[in-house]
Amino acid sequence: MNRSTYSERDYAFGQAMLTLRTSIGLTQAGLADLLHVSRRAVGEWEAGSSYPTTGHLKRLIELGVQQQAFAAGREAEEIRALWKAANQKVILDELWLAALLGKQTTPLAPLPVEQTGGTDPVISPPSGGPRLDWGDALAVPAFYGREEELARLTEWVVEERCRVVSVLGLGGIGKSALAVSLMHRVAPHFEVVIWRSLRDAPSCEAL
Repeated sequence: MNRSTYSERDYAFGQAMLTLRTSIGLTQAGLADLLHVSRRAVGEWEAGSSYPTTGHLKRLIELGVQQQAFAAGREAEEIRALWKAANQKVILDELWLAALLGKQTTPLAPLPVEQTGGTDPVISPPSGGPRLDWGDALAVPAFYGREEELARLTEWVVEERCRVVSVLGLGGIGKSALAVSLMHRVAPHFEVVIWRSLRDAPSCEAL
């Protein structure tokens, strides 16, 4: 962990770290647990008295992207600015950044239609794998520490054929990232995979 003296505290960087953490929706303790650092370390970052290591900063940025904590359309710009402010000894890996922000989206192709003797067409199942529409799904290039949960969810969806599965938990613990990772894992078992987010959907009362 890079440190600075009290008189050299980087208050601008500390404010940036505080803003990012709160945008992700985590407490200092929650972020510390995810990064495997002490709560004091997170506090020092936000006080501007020390900087995170490259590994911790990259993981924090990944969390920010997963939780859409960066301004839409300006993610790369804000991440580069944060990296520069974090006083890192290595330059930002642009290939890593591109992979982090990139999305693997395959547009839905029209289903092939076979005409029968009747008036109603019969839709044939696609060949060569599922048709995918990831919509506004999060980019999750790296996902760690949830293998047990992924295995259980996969069993429910693929083997037990549960039609509805809910993932509950506090904000910022990675529910959306878990759901995206699950979709990638189970996609080969389906003809069509569609992701739709209810993040900005109106409440039931409004509807």
